[in-house]
Amino acid sequence: MEITVIQAILIGISCWLGSVENPQPLGVAFSDALSKPIVGGTIVGMILGDIPTGVTIGAAIQAMCLGQVLIGGVATADMAFVSYPSIALAMLAGADATVAVTLAATVGVLGAAVFTGYEILCSVFYQLGDKYIAENNIQKMKMAYIVLPPMTSFVIRFGLTFTIVMLGSAYAADLLASIPELVLHIASVLGGILPAVGISILVTYTLKDFKFIIYFLIGIVCITFLGLNMVATAVIGSCLAVMYYMFMGNQSGNQSSQSEDEEDELL
Repeated sequence: MEITVIQAILIGISCWLGSVENPQPLGVAFSDALSKPIVGGTIVGMILGDIPTGVTIGAAIQAMCLGQVLIGGVATADMAFVSYPSIALAMLAGADATVAVTLAATVGVLGAAVFTGYEILCSVFYQLGDKYIAENNIQKMKMAYIVLPPMTSFVIRFGLTFTIVMLGSAYAADLLASIPELVLHIASVLGGILPAVGISILVTYTLKDFKFIIYFLIGIVCITFLGLNMVATAVIGSCLAVMYYMFMGNQSGNQSSQSEDEEDELL
């Protein structure tokens, strides 16, 4: 797959718009939505003219990142780099979704290191801003606080994404073809495990009572062994949830009526 300069520019701008530090007028929620791999895969697919492949790769990477949490404000991977340059590289190289997941995990970790470097630069800007406040220099203070950080973010994210995508269009396919089959098989296996790890982490954080894991297992059986689609599986899950709460409501009502009968007998 070939890529033009305009396509690389659009992918670079999308990566910058999806960055967590981008103070855009549409707000943090918009940036957070753009940083999701499923959204990034759709956008990259639209730019490169292959939406189904972009969505497929984005969905696979999204499953891997479901369990990502911020610990002390530090993320294990930069989602903007995960969602844009890595998906673009995978599409340019013709890689499948499992290999793309492994590639995204690598690029995301490198992106987190780049973001740490950006934060170090911002600390220098903020020190300059404090100095200009002490000097009562409002114009330079605004420059240090408002202008320099987003400009630095744009240069880093757009520049790296543009360079990676443009170089990747020339070398990604040849590099993938030169990798031994054993290495690609290992990457595929790891790419199949990582989404399961992300889902398991999410289940661990969201389940308050581990007996409800039975619903998760029922969903796996419906999709994997019965061949049902997501809509049918969601309908079955909703029916089981309603039946559970109906049963629990009747059980609690029976217990309350039994306690009332016992109180009447005592009286």
